[in-house]
Amino acid sequence: MQIVRLYAILLIFVGFGISACGGESSENAESTKVESEEATETELSLEAQIGPITQLELAAYDAVLAAKGEAAFTAKCTACHAVDTKVIGPALAGVLDRRSPVYVMNMIMNPTGMLESHPEAQALLAEYAIPMVALGIEESEARAIVEFLRGEG
Repeated sequence: MQIVRLYAILLIFVGFGISACGGESSENAESTKVESEEATETELSLEAQIGPITQLELAAYDAVLAAKGEAAFTAKCTACHAVDTKVIGPALAGVLDRRSPVYVMNMIMNPTGMLESHPEAQALLAEYAIPMVALGIEESEARAIVEFLRGEG
């Protein structure tokens, strides 16, 4: 399994890349961006200024959405991440205890921007020495992955 992960990373770095279609519909897109009456442009967190997601309120846990997220995580993330073990990137169990949902969504959808501008992402890059690759994951699929990780916390 480790050989498969290393091969996938090798492909990324030699220019073949990994394409991600993000084929899921945007059925949960409306629940992702929730406007707060109290929030203003100046109150937005740094991660909300870097990526496409500015706010995200997590409602009750959605097992159906989490199952979609598990499938997406398995297909697109396991080359570099595991839930309970460091691989090429950090273990992701409890990530929503350490980072905001907005941070996690923007890291999934806009890793290049986050690595360029967010100090926490830059610290992870310094620790792991390999940048997270942009896989073109769309909002609905990223939200499903967040729901999966939420259940794994």
